[in-house]
Amino acid sequence: MIKQDNRRTKVVKSFEGKALTAVDAGQVSRQDVDVIRLVYESKSVPAIREFIKTMESTRGSTNRLPVMLDVASWTQGIVAGLAQPREVSFGERVVLAPNNLAGAINVKAANWERLFKADAKVFIGAGNVALRTLSVGPDKAELEVTQGGTIYPEMDIIVPETYRFQERQQVTPEELRPLIEDGVDYLIVPGHWNSETLKEFAARLRKDHGDHAPWIILKVDSGDVYERLSSVIQDVDGVLISRRELALALSPVNVPMITKEIIQLCNEQAKVVLTASEMLASMRRNVTPTRAEVSDVANAVIDGTDAVMLSEEVANGRYGAKAVEVMSRIITDIEARATNVQLNWVKRAPKVANEMDAIAYHALRTAERIKAKAIVTITKAGNTARKLASFRAPVPIIAVTFSPAVMQRLSLVRGVECMLLDVAPNLDEVLPVVNDQLVRESWLKPGDQVIFVAISLSPVGRESSNLFTVQTLS
Repeated sequence: MIKQDNRRTKVVKSFEGKALTAVDAGQVSRQDVDVIRLVYESKSVPAIREFIKTMESTRGSTNRLPVMLDVASWTQGIVAGLAQPREVSFGERVVLAPNNLAGAINVKAANWERLFKADAKVFIGAGNVALRTLSVGPDKAELEVTQGGTIYPEMDIIVPETYRFQERQQVTPEELRPLIEDGVDYLIVPGHWNSETLKEFAARLRKDHGDHAPWIILKVDSGDVYERLSSVIQDVDGVLISRRELALALSPVNVPMITKEIIQLCNEQAKVVLTASEMLASMRRNVTPTRAEVSDVANAVIDGTDAVMLSEEVANGRYGAKAVEVMSRIITDIEARATNVQLNWVKRAPKVANEMDAIAYHALRTAERIKAKAIVTITKAGNTARKLASFRAPVPIIAVTFSPAVMQRLSLVRGVECMLLDVAPNLDEVLPVVNDQLVRESWLKPGDQVIFVAISLSPVGRESSNLFTVQTLS
């Protein structure tokens, strides 16, 4: 049942492969979450597959939560063997070691010998503590604290200068085939992949999985990726803004404006965009977020993001379920209060470069002028719904599709709710069929006016159709 008061901005909850359990899958299926992000590790494939199957058994195959598989994230090192939090001060010298060396902080790292580099910056947590490497040996590294703070157990260790060189071997479509067949809807891929790699990867996915091929989401985690984003954005379906990595690679003061620019670029190109990293971060240990964290989520919504993401540290923490509840409430409140606030930091006139742009834009303008209750679009692959949603109009969008896979993928698109048709009727039959199902399965009722949009769709007629009409439901 499609509800009128649904959030428009979507919520993504993250889980690490090692943290997956059937209990988690059952619980998250009942939370106010739109998409699940799972971090890929080859050793976690059985757990991931079981997680997906458990969610499907809880909610049904056509109503389970969509799954986003992250093949771009990995951990360089983790603080281990720390019995309690440790305070460190500016100028203090700290020893990190891969073993239980007396007086040292134990570190778990898959590749210790390549983790540190002399005179390199080292960050523990999301920049909670900053250090500089003084010396590196086979069994320990000595560092100087350049920004004091508290080191907690299980905090990530990030060394930007060695991050790229340690990255895991590129994942292939063949490795991912079992997971995609189980129901992976989106793949987050590394930001350093060039246009040729992205096109080849997408082509192999389409060859293997056809219409069920997952959407490709590019991770923006460095200045290099940000600088060339406009040249590769057409090769992907969306973008994940990893603000933590951007802040560590660049100056943190640049990240807010970079985030706004990327969101606007994605809106202009009808690509989905996710804003991630450190959202409600204090709820790892506290039951309530800070005022700054609430503003952070609210500003992402106002900027025009499709979705906001809770990191696995928050999602798997003591107050993970509460964090989901708080995030959903922030979104609902800001969307209700910001109806007259222009999205983003600058409002550009929409580009009308082709038939789809023209029909989608004028359909939205008409919906606003006649105060239509909704825009209803027939969409085969999700492109029409994405284009309509990219204008970020305050009119609800209902995407009618014939594919459960497309319905799952559209769950990530801001302002879009989906309705599944079992068959694809001809154009002269589709309006009555959609009319009846809308009245049965949504908040719409007889007498409501909607804008009906169909763009270049061969499944609804013998020839492609490009049209929008004003319809009164009966």
